[in-house]
Amino acid sequence: MGPLDREHEMQHYTPTERFLSLFTALRPGEGSSAVRLCLQSFVIMFAYYLLKVIREPLILADGSAELKAYSTALQAVLLMLIVPMFATAYQRVSSLEEKHHLFRNTLLFFISNLALFGILHAVGISIAIAFYVWLGIFSVMVLALFWAFAADLYNLKSGQRIFPLIAAASAFGALLGSGTASDLDLRLGHQGVMGVAAALLLIPWWLSRNTEQHIPSGSRSHTLERGSDSPYPLLEGFQLVLRSRYLSLIALFVIVLNLINTNGEYILATFVTDVAQQQHNDYTGSIDNYITLFYSQYLFITTLLSFLIQLFLVSRIYERIGIAGALHILPLLMIANYSVIALFPVLAVVRLALIAENSINYSLQTTTRHALFLPVEREEKYVGKHTIDTFFFRVGDVLSGSFVYIAGTLIGLGIVGFVTINVALAGVLLVISRAIGRRHTSTAAEKLNNLAPQVAQSPEDLFIPAGERTEIDLAPDTFVDPDLGDALKYQAFARYSEKLPAWIKFDTLNRRFQFHPPSSERGSLRIRVVERDFDGLEAELCFTVNYGV
Repeated sequence: MGPLDREHEMQHYTPTERFLSLFTALRPGEGSSAVRLCLQSFVIMFAYYLLKVIREPLILADGSAELKAYSTALQAVLLMLIVPMFATAYQRVSSLEEKHHLFRNTLLFFISNLALFGILHAVGISIAIAFYVWLGIFSVMVLALFWAFAADLYNLKSGQRIFPLIAAASAFGALLGSGTASDLDLRLGHQGVMGVAAALLLIPWWLSRNTEQHIPSGSRSHTLERGSDSPYPLLEGFQLVLRSRYLSLIALFVIVLNLINTNGEYILATFVTDVAQQQHNDYTGSIDNYITLFYSQYLFITTLLSFLIQLFLVSRIYERIGIAGALHILPLLMIANYSVIALFPVLAVVRLALIAENSINYSLQTTTRHALFLPVEREEKYVGKHTIDTFFFRVGDVLSGSFVYIAGTLIGLGIVGFVTINVALAGVLLVISRAIGRRHTSTAAEKLNNLAPQVAQSPEDLFIPAGERTEIDLAPDTFVDPDLGDALKYQAFARYSEKLPAWIKFDTLNRRFQFHPPSSERGSLRIRVVERDFDGLEAELCFTVNYGV
């Protein structure tokens, strides 16, 4: 088969893949697995936000805000015990050929827990504290395990392109879940919401079993296993993180990020409370109503903006500056945000700054943190990521809350002090980001050194009859790319005028030319086709189209 093929004998993009290619670069055949993982991600976050909304009234009705804080600390203690058990569970399934066992079995365990909570609540047994702690552990464990499973399925190039899609589905699930939870709770009650969430979670449990089979061979991960049969040490999860400079930096990044984020929320809450009190004094309006309305709008805008950033920008940012470059965006934004707040300490500025910070954090930064595990060994994807995303994440929450209490309550540090500290912490975060970026680049280079695509064979010149419509495909073996999992983009130009004439259409996905020269014209046109990989490296070829009677 030649470089130009009139029979379209090539692997085409499906309609679904064509749609998904609006948001990221895909290779033919990747659509099925991407859709399955997007659906799993959507359902997990949708179900979690259903449960998150009913968690608050449960814990506050049966306890207090202090009890809520103590329950968060209890989660960190329990996760310290869970990490060794998880490492042991991983070792038992790591030798199995299929990769879904740990994720599916863990998810099924949580589904059974949720069904039990629903039954206990229905018969009048108090579950507030246990459910609050359980949901906190569920949120970090299941999400960490899902993203480890996704990182285990795709190679570095494919995961870098597809992860933004999966994360966008996750953000959409959070948006819809938070929007429908209260109405569903009014209709079904707390136990009904738990039942619905448990039933929904069966969808990712079922889909995950065959997801690996839908991934093309050129997109699959080929990570190495450590291969030891000896039992893991009790603290293997923690030791694995500490042994690896790369994982230790990611753990430190999570802790510092939580410190900044908690400080930022404290700053925002202080301004909101002050303004609400002022309005109450001036207009006798309800403080609670003002705060509720403010946070409702704030959270909706933040969630919506994070979804849009995830859908339209994250993949393009990766394409332009890579994962290492994307790590720097949030720290730089934080430095700018809190510097502006220090200069203009008013609620409107703080609100805008925190919306920008959290929308980037929930979209680009979260996806980037997951993508950092694409080039590491399989044990680090599961055990290392689980340890960081569960224990270190919750320890960061506890340290953040303790810092706010000590600095704000005991020391009496003012808002200006918190803003100044956040500027300094954002600088530290930027330094950590640079170190992680360098490590990621070197780790990825060990496994894959990106090479430019090449022209395998140039097409012959063509003759197109004037007045007739002719379709011709550029054959799939015209260009070759030696990088495993890379996706290629194509563009066609007139050789000298750049823009193709109106009678030539080029399908950039399926590499298909459609020629329809006017019946009254004749001549020739030199066409240039440029192929670009995900990292921006290019190759190009030229051929001539002669047209006339």
